[in-house]
Amino acid sequence: MGMGRGGLVAYVEAELERDIALGRLPPSGQFGSEAKLARRHNVCRGTIREALRRLAARGLVVQRSGRKTRAVALDESLTLENLGLALHDARSPEARWLLEGYFSLRRQVLVELLVDCCAKASERDLDVLGSLCFRLWDAAKWELGERCAQVEFELLRLAARVAERPGHVLLVQSLQRAFLGGPARLLPFMECEALRQWVICATDALRERDTRALQQDLPKLMKACDDRLLNAFAPVPKEAVSAESPCAQECFSNDPVPVAQEESPEALPGDEGQGVGHSAPAIEDNTAPVSAPFPHGEVLPGEPDRETPRLPAATEPTSREPRGDCIGEDVPRAPVHAAPHTIPDEERLF
Repeated sequence: MGMGRGGLVAYVEAELERDIALGRLPPSGQFGSEAKLARRHNVCRGTIREALRRLAARGLVVQRSGRKTRAVALDESLTLENLGLALHDARSPEARWLLEGYFSLRRQVLVELLVDCCAKASERDLDVLGSLCFRLWDAAKWELGERCAQVEFELLRLAARVAERPGHVLLVQSLQRAFLGGPARLLPFMECEALRQWVICATDALRERDTRALQQDLPKLMKACDDRLLNAFAPVPKEAVSAESPCAQECFSNDPVPVAQEESPEALPGDEGQGVGHSAPAIEDNTAPVSAPFPHGEVLPGEPDRETPRLPAATEPTSREPRGDCIGEDVPRAPVHAAPHTIPDEERLF
């Protein structure tokens, strides 16, 4: 296979972990014998034995003398360090839910530590934290995502020590191991510009000891960065989009589309008191502007007056009655078909 002993064991360990995560084991959760697993993966039994031992050390399997190795249920074995176990199927809603929880926890830890640093740290310690923030900003501009993640965890560890929070030092170690075990595969989707935005916010807040910015502005910027990363890695299925959204209502609504109603002839200006014998006005008066029901024909405040679009008389529907001021004019109209003449019954020929 072209890999050393250690690499081969790690490969088999990852394959067995994938079998556990994707539910490929029988309902009993038991693996086959070492000989059977060795034939399946085309390795020696010693490699299988070492891979199973590593899985047992991580709490993913249980090994007992004289019995087959059994996988532990996912809800019992899933920890921060084993977060990658739930990420083998990126399309799973469970995977996205756990990733959201991981990033939310990391945001809370960083914000809490930086707020404590503003209250407890000396000016020298704040300068060191600010320098590390600048290194993170510079890495986001020039380096790959792996380097950015490394500097970010250095910032977390330093903040935990400056804030004198030994429990958080251990928590940061678990967060980093969890990242390397699963979320690290998200690094190719990282948007560096979003990362630089929250780093700038954190740097300014530390310099000014602005706890309000750290508690209100920084979490929003970090969440926006994490959401872009999650949406690129594990997009929300289209079926999850609510049909009640404005777009869905607009596109799929069965309600009739409102149609602009024309003004009746009596409502038009200049028609009051005009009879059949009224002389026809000039042609420019015959095409008076029609009030538009939509804003397209309105003159908005602050805009110069412009001519409102006019409707030519020839395009008027034939269903409208002729206006009194058009009598006697040669106005083109659609032909009107007379109704068929009905012959009285007494005049019909049988």
